Amino acid sequence: MNDENEVTRVIKGRRSIRNYSDRVVPDELIERLIDMGIHAPSALALFPWSFIVVKDKGMMKRISEYVKPQILAELKNAKRVGMTQRYLDMVGEERFSIFYNAPCLLLILGKNDAPIADVDCALCAQNIMLAAHSMDLGTCWIGSARHLEKNPGLVEELGIPDEYHLVSSLVLGYPAEKPEKPARPEPSVNWIK
Repeated sequence: MNDENEVTRVIKGRRSIRNYSDRVVPDELIERLIDMGIHAPSALALFPWSFIVVKDKGMMKRISEYVKPQILAELKNAKRVGMTQRYLDMVGEERFSIFYNAPCLLLILGKNDAPIADVDCALCAQNIMLAAHSMDLGTCWIGSARHLEKNPGLVEELGIPDEYHLVSSLVLGYPAEKPEKPARPEPSVNWIK
């Protein structure tokens, strides 16, 4: 059965991009992506998200430098196989940026008092990543950036309000690579009929 259409091609074609060109992403395009994000489902129609767009390379470098030792400490006792070991090796390099030198960082914040803000914000992030791919932009969810919340100075500089917390950190830019499609294992599915 051929189920290929524009949506399925975008879903199957999206990749996490870890190498970006220096080309600046126009603010209008970022605004369009955020608009696509806010069309995600939201429990109880609470729409618990807020956004911070970081284009300041110095700020991104400071966040990366703060987070790198946190990652190394967190993964110190992790099983060192495959990707984990390669990632630890990269993080240990002085010039490595957790943001892969992307020109833009988009932080998605969730409202603290919304019951499942993290789920809503993750759905919002997925909409943004798919929309970005459809616009020939690349994204990568940087999970380790969550450590920045441990630094009150960075939280204040970024303007993260007390009533919000960081849910998603997406880097965004024009890809300088086109990664191969990774193998996907067959899903485990239990049918109840």
